[in-house]
Amino acid sequence: MTKKAAIFVYFAGDVPMPDTSRFGTNYATLVKDRAAEGSFSIDRRMYDDPDVYETEMSRIFEATWIYVAHESQISKPGDYFWTEIGRQPVIINRLDDGRIGGLINACSHRGALLTPTRQGNARIFVCRYHGWTFKSDGDCIRIKDEAIGYPNGIDKSCFNLTPLPRVENYKGFIFASLNPDAPPLAEHLGDSRPFIDMLADQSPDGMEVLPGSSTYIVECNWKLQIENGVDGYHVGIVHRNFAQTVRRRNELNNASGMKLTENARFDPGTVETACYDLGHGHNVIWSDRGAPEAAPLYEAKHKLLPLVGEEKWKWMVGRGRNLLIYPNVFLMDQSSTQIRVIRPLSPSKTEIKVFCIAPRGESSEARRARLNKFRDFFLTSGLATPDDSVALEDTQAGVAGRLAQWSPFDRGMATASVGADEHVRELEIDPKGRNTPWDLETIFLGQYRRWAELMAADR
Repeated sequence: MTKKAAIFVYFAGDVPMPDTSRFGTNYATLVKDRAAEGSFSIDRRMYDDPDVYETEMSRIFEATWIYVAHESQISKPGDYFWTEIGRQPVIINRLDDGRIGGLINACSHRGALLTPTRQGNARIFVCRYHGWTFKSDGDCIRIKDEAIGYPNGIDKSCFNLTPLPRVENYKGFIFASLNPDAPPLAEHLGDSRPFIDMLADQSPDGMEVLPGSSTYIVECNWKLQIENGVDGYHVGIVHRNFAQTVRRRNELNNASGMKLTENARFDPGTVETACYDLGHGHNVIWSDRGAPEAAPLYEAKHKLLPLVGEEKWKWMVGRGRNLLIYPNVFLMDQSSTQIRVIRPLSPSKTEIKVFCIAPRGESSEARRARLNKFRDFFLTSGLATPDDSVALEDTQAGVAGRLAQWSPFDRGMATASVGADEHVRELEIDPKGRNTPWDLETIFLGQYRRWAELMAADR
């Protein structure tokens, strides 16, 4: 019996077929910026195209400033922290003279990694493959069987480890760049600096990353992750179970003070919220706390208020904030405090590392409350992160639907403004865009304008 060929009949009407042509290297075509006409959209191919991803690695992650570590993670001479800048493994370490250094984590001989652990202390690095030895500043000091391999002698300085072109520290937060021509870090951070200060200045003794961290992988593009961290629109839907849980917990336990899990931001309209485009791809969303006394920092009011002033104190303890430093780190100060580091692994896979950060010298009660709230919301075992992960993986699966090619980001265009408002005027910043409430999508325009700018660079 002869098999009949299957016949598919489409009644598509006026539905356009997808454009399957390649965009080549003109990545600007993936961003349709018509803000003057009230429209801004991006091509969903940027979430899963391998050519886009490879170009992002070279033109964004390996060409601009990347957050790499907090100084408390390398507090003593010899301390090191192994991380990545784009695809490249790097060591950030504290040198013998107290300066912060940075090296490519690869032996100059055959390229083997030099550190067996992500974090530790080493005054010298010994390659586990062939035993070549280097000082913490990268100087090569020993070549195994040197006389046999180089009977006429060799200048060991020819084999020094490769230093990172740029390493700078802002208020304890360490950034590095593989680009020697990157602008000064202060210029890159721009108007995000006052918001970094609100976290860095929470103790006269400085901040410290607490022991332990959470690392997990989500099957989604990295840009979906950095959207999510400043996306107020999803909170009432994706995190409604969390909101209900903490509300019920507070009722049952008659919670007050730091035992209270502050959840006013989950109830739209009950507190004031806003979002700002800070330039260079950085942005921030904030919401007033319904119960400032629930913040672990509140106990330090008598100590900090004379140092920082009324306006800054109001920002530090009275407003929960999510700050994105483009392209790879969030500094979040809400129910708890965290550093959330984003690392792309592939077009559809992203690693997230989460660290809890706290003021040095806080009371045991405040520290316990901070860690409990960090565990509640931010960890993979918490009440929120799994929900975010599912939502992002759903989105990643959906972007493959090429008949629906464009994602609009024009919600809130009618109310968007530029410049400072009454809330940030005293911070002496000039936002490139602002809107209220915090759940309007104009917050993302700066991210994708910066993306398009960097993707168009020659480097």
